[in-house]
Order: sequence, then structure tokens, then C-alpha cells
Amino acid sequence: MLSNVPDYKLGIICCVPAAYNAEGRLSCNHGIGRLLDVMRAMVPGAKLCVPVLPEWKPYMIHAVDFPREDIVALPPLESVARSQTHFFKTRRIVRRFARSCDVVFVRLPFQVPMAVAGLRTPKLLHVVGNAYKVIAASSNYHGIMKKLALRFAAHSNATIRRMVHEPMTRTATNGSEMWDLLGCRDGRVVVSSCIYKDEMRPRQDLALGDPPRLLFVGFLRPEKGIDNLLDAFEAIRSKRPLKLTLVGGTDNVTNVERLAHQRIENSPFRDDITLTGLVEFGEPLFDLYRNHDVFVLPSLSEGTPRTLVEARAFGCPAVATRAGGIPSSLEDGRTGLMVEPNDSVGLAAAIERLLDDEPLRMHLISEGLKASEEHTLEYFTGQLVEELNTLAEQKRTTGTAGAV
Repeated sequence: MLSNVPDYKLGIICCVPAAYNAEGRLSCNHGIGRLLDVMRAMVPGAKLCVPVLPEWKPYMIHAVDFPREDIVALPPLESVARSQTHFFKTRRIVRRFARSCDVVFVRLPFQVPMAVAGLRTPKLLHVVGNAYKVIAASSNYHGIMKKLALRFAAHSNATIRRMVHEPMTRTATNGSEMWDLLGCRDGRVVVSSCIYKDEMRPRQDLALGDPPRLLFVGFLRPEKGIDNLLDAFEAIRSKRPLKLTLVGGTDNVTNVERLAHQRIENSPFRDDITLTGLVEFGEPLFDLYRNHDVFVLPSLSEGTPRTLVEARAFGCPAVATRAGGIPSSLEDGRTGLMVEPNDSVGLAAAIERLLDDEPLRMHLISEGLKASEEHTLEYFTGQLVEELNTLAEQKRTTGTAGAV
């Protein structure tokens, strides 16, 4: 997508926690890690400013391709509440980092939003989701703590909305929901991906399994709608043979994984449900997509889930909720089926429709494969870099200083 190698100093400010692994390499989750590596390949010499935790965690499976001298450590911004104690230090580090760059890329939401507000360095804001909806769906907050968390999430969204309209700022949002909510003007709506084009090798045998197999892939967080999926599965399984595989663990403190285990243990169809835990990103996960018949994403809140891109790329048609940025990623009736969030009855009906209507299933597989060609990691990152290039060119034209 890029005709020339960019020659500006890029700084990446990322809110996803990382840690050094046993080999001394900085590691984070695969989704952001792959994006960081491709962005640095497209903009050579890019530097990274990221929260660094004292201990490595199992979900940090991707070692980023950044030398240690190009990594600036932020305090351990893991939970939002504890992160506030690091506000002044975080703000100081972020501003010093931004001063050293021509253009910065800022991934949002950020644990301490005011720490990244007001940067005068030209910047691209990448907004990946709606913090307010995530908190609203969460089962980890109750009473006054829920109210406080929602107030903070509203504050975070309001801060981002102000940042969007700061000078020399462009925005890329995962899906159109946040673009409209924030009143964005300069930038674009994107669909996130972390799968390379040459990894997209779909299943060859498209026949429906006997019994059919449903698949969910994602962190077991409250906003993922796991209860609705289990309700829908049990409703269908009471009428016909069916299997369900839940792939994922948790990347933060949550009670959802424990509740999912309890719910499965008490299900009359527990022998037909498999909870795998975390699965290595790559062929072990790709084979799961190839070996299942329907991918189900029952989320209550989302950006543009990378799993939808992955499912289509491996020939697994999707049923998903009309939540967040999902409508920007999936076209109802062409590349998947959509239902309303929190509607287990509608979810079950859509799954059964896909199992019973062979021409529809084949149509969704065919169109999904076509759509996946424009949803590769290279294409997604290229869109972000095009926005960064626009900012760099504006800076060269106007002579904007990099002070903060």
C-alpha cells in the first residue's frame, strides 16, 4: 500500500501491559504484538512507550521485534483503579516521549486518559472500543463501585472526544460506532486484524460435522456474553446433537472464567461442551476454526473483533451480535448473520438457520473468504500508516513543532 519508506520519527504509545519474558524480550498479547511489529517494519525505527509489568503473564505470548533501547517503560498500568496512582509519572514519561517524536500513534482507551491528552505532537488516535459499554456489561462491579467505574468510563470517553478535536490529530476507530460517538472528522473507520495474508488457508472439507460443531474464541470477559451463548447452545442441544468449544482464558481479574466452569459443570449437556483455556495463536488455533462449522460471537460490547476476520479466513461462517463495531466488520446475510445483543433466543434461531440452510451456509463461507482478503494484518496496519504519513506530511508542510 505504501510507495515510499517513511522517514519520520514515529512513537507508539500503547496501553496494553507488557513484560519481559525469560529470554529478556518484551512480550504482550499476540493481537497488539503483531500490529506493533508490522508497524515498525513499515515505519523503520519506530519507538515504543508501553506499561511494563514486573512479572510476565501467560497471555503475553508475543515477543515484540523492538530492541530494548527503543522501548520506554511506563509504570505497571494493569488495572484502571491502581493505574491512577501512577498518573503524574505516566504523564511525565508520555510527554517526554512525545517530544522526541515527529508523529505519535496512541492506542485508546488508556488507563489514565488525561496523561495522554493535550499532546502537541501530531498524533493518530486508534480507538479500539467503548470503555463505558465494557463496564456496563461487567459482572465484576456492583453498587457504588459500579457507579464509580461507569463515571470514570464516561470521563475517559469525554477525554477522547476532546482529544479527537485537538490540532494535528487524526483518528482511526475500530468500527463506526465510536467514530459517530466521538464526532470524528479526520481519519477513517478500520477493521482490526492480526492475521497475515499467507496464513489464510481455509478448510477444504466444507461438509457439516456429525454432529455440528460451534466455536467461540476470545478472552472470557463479562462483555463477551458467554451466558447467552450457553443458553442458546442448551436450547438447540435439547432438540438435536451439537458440540460447543469455548477457546480462551482471561487477561485480567474476572469471575467470568470461574462462572463459565460452574455453568458448564451444571449443564445437562456438559459432555458436549469443551473449555480449552488459552490456545496458542497460530496453527493450533487456526485448525480449530477449520474443524468447526459455525463461529459464534455473542458479545455485548466490541470494537471490530479480530476473531471474526479469522473465522472467515478459515471458512467458518459466523453468527454475531449487532454490538459495537461488529456491523462494520460483518455484513448481515452476506458475510455472516447478526442478532441483537442479550438475545439468546435470537442467537439460537440464527445458529439453527445456518445449520439447516446449506445454500446459505455455503454463501456465507464463500463471501466471507472474499471479504477476508481485505482484512489482513498487512492491510489493516497499512491503513493506520497511511494516516500517520498524512500527519507527517502536514507537519512538514506547516512546520508544526513537536513540543508538548
